[in-house]
Amino acid sequence: MSNTGVNNISTTNFAVTNNVRVGPGLSPGEAGSVLTSNGENLAVSWGTNNSVLPNALTMGDNLSLLSGNPSFNGGVADTINGSDTTYQGSTTIDIDIATSPDTINVLKTPGTLTLTGAGVGTFDGATNTTINITDTNTTYTGGDGIDISGADIISVEFDNDTIILDGTDLSVDHVPEYLTAGTNISYSSGTTYDGSTAITISSTNTDTTYTGGDGIDISGSDIISVEFDNDTIILDGTDLAVDHVPEYLTAGTNISYSSGTTFNGSTAITISSTNTDTTYTGGDGIDISGADIISVEFDNDTIILDGTDLAVDHVPEYLTAGTNISYSSGTTFNGSSAITISSTDTNTTYSAGDNINVGGPGNQISVDKTMTNQNNIQFETNGTATTIVGSDYPSAPTVCTYLDLSSTTNISPSVVSPFLATKVQQTYFVRTVGTAFIEYSSNFRTSFVAQSANVLVEFQAVIAAYSKVFYGGLYDYVAGSFWTTPQTQTRFKYDNGVDQDPTTLYWYLTGLTAGTTYYISPYFKSSSASSYIYTGNSGTANSFAPGIFRVSDGGENVSVY
Repeated sequence: MSNTGVNNISTTNFAVTNNVRVGPGLSPGEAGSVLTSNGENLAVSWGTNNSVLPNALTMGDNLSLLSGNPSFNGGVADTINGSDTTYQGSTTIDIDIATSPDTINVLKTPGTLTLTGAGVGTFDGATNTTINITDTNTTYTGGDGIDISGADIISVEFDNDTIILDGTDLSVDHVPEYLTAGTNISYSSGTTYDGSTAITISSTNTDTTYTGGDGIDISGSDIISVEFDNDTIILDGTDLAVDHVPEYLTAGTNISYSSGTTFNGSTAITISSTNTDTTYTGGDGIDISGADIISVEFDNDTIILDGTDLAVDHVPEYLTAGTNISYSSGTTFNGSSAITISSTDTNTTYSAGDNINVGGPGNQISVDKTMTNQNNIQFETNGTATTIVGSDYPSAPTVCTYLDLSSTTNISPSVVSPFLATKVQQTYFVRTVGTAFIEYSSNFRTSFVAQSANVLVEFQAVIAAYSKVFYGGLYDYVAGSFWTTPQTQTRFKYDNGVDQDPTTLYWYLTGLTAGTTYYISPYFKSSSASSYIYTGNSGTANSFAPGIFRVSDGGENVSVY
């Protein structure tokens, strides 16, 4: 074949209607052949299609390949498919599938706007509605955040800090309070967020492992589900439902069901009771007439009818007046009528013995307030609780002298405790103290009832101030304030070394009212950060001693200078 008439062309594409022939023999190639370059100044030739794209096409959202491969590089023929998302309309949204693509139309808003006052009606967007407002020449006054100028211009007042103007629109610049990253939370920039710039918040995965308890199953793919017996409890769709009770209710004597002899709640049936025509017989005081009328039998003497009610007329036996007794009517009483009973004064004369007084109006007999010359006071021993109660008058307690309590039958401490309240921190606890007063522990909040005008308060612990001044104070946790007396906020020590010293801190409270309840809690601070309070141990030897906080009664004999 001649090459005469063949011209060189330069183009971006060309179409061939018949054959393309290449090479010295002008070969048309085989079906599926591709043109292959053999190098510069060499003729092209037909070759096989075994090339792939250097950069494969990866399937994104809602796209997939028929082969199941995640990408296409041109090496093997494949088919790409797109997912068809299905949408469903509602009472407020309509999907028009007659158009291509489908059209989503809003029918109306989910909420209805109700108009009152000048205009009456409702608006939900389904139809066009006009709102008319009548000018009533109402005078408005600017409230919080609103300014009304003399030219009736209403404007918003804003701080120009958290809220600023973006052109003519109000815009939030940042929130007034910062959101600080806490445990397992971090920001892409900084440790706080106020909304002024966009940052990313992340949560640290602590790989918490959960274990299913009774009735809970956690599968390997972290799916939490309820375990049920699929007998008494079954699935109704995706909901748990009771199928029947585990134990059956069996029909007993004179009881029947509309179906079967047992009931377990799985199906609705009717329960009935059989009338057995039981015959009753009247006992003492009961009469049953032939018409099945049950009535009370009574003697119609001591018991009578008052209308339709039974009433006592009189008692069957009489109360007769004896010696020095008289009635206002007659000499007997049976309760049928009201009379007065009287006792005759026979002017009996009584003589007073030890610690007894006789005299005064009506010859009153009384016991002396001061008992003397007593050999023995014996209480009942029949199991009834007995007590001796002293005076509870403030500052005037009952005083006991010359008492011998050495008998082993006494149930009492050998010495009366002076402590009104005591708190002990037995387990290990350390409190870090800064430059502001901080409560030692809410467990040490203590209430006490004052026995006198003065109490002594002490706190014992190991304190490490480390070259700082250490202060202590007493706080009234009910009133929400420190005690106002200056001695309750006090400098206690200055530590010029690095020791952990056993320390006892004292406060005294005076001017208290006996019988009144007071509330205190120890607070501490340091001249600079940080000091430490060490107390208690968790069962290990050679650790810290317990922390002790206690209140002692100071009594009335206290001199303050």
